[in-house]
Amino acid sequence: MARIEFKKADISYPVYSTGRQRSILTFAANRASFGQIAREAGHIPVVDALRDITFSLKDGDRLAIVGRNGSGKSTLLKVCAGLLLPDRGVVEIEGTRASVLTLGSSLDPDRTGVDNVHRIGRLLGMRKSERKLLLEDVADFTELGDFLNLPVRTYSSGMTVRLLFALATSVERDILVVDEVIGAGDALFIDKAAKRVQAMFSRAKILVLATHSGDIAARLCNKALWLNASKQMMLGEPSEVWEAYTGQRPRLDAVA
Repeated sequence: MARIEFKKADISYPVYSTGRQRSILTFAANRASFGQIAREAGHIPVVDALRDITFSLKDGDRLAIVGRNGSGKSTLLKVCAGLLLPDRGVVEIEGTRASVLTLGSSLDPDRTGVDNVHRIGRLLGMRKSERKLLLEDVADFTELGDFLNLPVRTYSSGMTVRLLFALATSVERDILVVDEVIGAGDALFIDKAAKRVQAMFSRAKILVLATHSGDIAARLCNKALWLNASKQMMLGEPSEVWEAYTGQRPRLDAVA
């Protein structure tokens, strides 16, 4: 069984600096965090990346995280992926995880797509016969054709997303965490990604996806979480959360 539960979880990033740099960095951190900045003992400025986040996901749940840049989406994804722990509150996660958090981060740009597939397959402990099946699956899903024999550095962002997403969803994992890089795909890719995710979730898994697209949220997810300035604004059905978010966004942008 897969499960993710947040209970009043907070995460803060300290901003270290010398005395001469401190006033400049404090100002920059304050702007970057939309004013959500505090000071710890020793007068170290701290950016509140997430504050009082509470939600729970179970088998079959697919959560879209929406909010403007700097709202805390990437930090929340990193917590779900197991890369960060909360400073306060409780985060409980059960199940194996796979993630696509940074475009191209797990790929060697100087190797071909085929080489990268075999390399990642070896890292996952796959036998040669299993890596052959993995390559066939990736080639079928991405439709990259001869580009798979070219270095990844020659790929467009959309092509890179196809390869990353195919690799992340090719091996059974209980929890899939995906950053908004999926938005770099075209309409055909998004449609194929939706079908692939739906096939995965027929076996009861959890998806956590950050996106700037209401359409992607509605097509891939059954829940949505709106973040603003590190705070949880709304949790609910994707179309309702997206409507609330887009309705408030101009006013929030004007206040920032």
